[in-house]
Amino acid sequence: MITVRRMREEDVEAAAAIERALFTMPWSAQSFRESLALADAIYCAAFEDGTLAGYCGLRLSFDEAEITNVAVAAEKQGRGIGKKMLTELMALGRQAGAERFTLEVRTGNRPAIALYRSLGFEDAGIRPGFYEKPAEDALIMWTGRDR
Repeated sequence: MITVRRMREEDVEAAAAIERALFTMPWSAQSFRESLALADAIYCAAFEDGTLAGYCGLRLSFDEAEITNVAVAAEKQGRGIGKKMLTELMALGRQAGAERFTLEVRTGNRPAIALYRSLGFEDAGIRPGFYEKPAEDALIMWTGRDR
């Protein structure tokens, strides 16, 4: 069973471990701690059978929110965890005043792009060379029509 709740300090080390396993330039546990402490940040954590399966976060700015992190442990991908987490995160963002959401994703990450489109995100542009290790462009996506 998958459960989603707001991320807590006790989740930080497991989140950092998922980061290290998935990304070539991972956030540290300290980066998560600092982000959790921000008044304009919201982070969610997903659990499967009591084990951290993924996490996602956003930063609020007036009526907009930038989704800054989305990750699901490699062995748990493809089970709907990402969609469940993001649905909860966006609901919390709306409760906090966000009307529109944005994010950037590697142009080659087709599964993530499909997930974001299923949640109402639309392509808005490209940031050339945005990612490093490996170098890749970022697709900018937004919810809402009036970007």
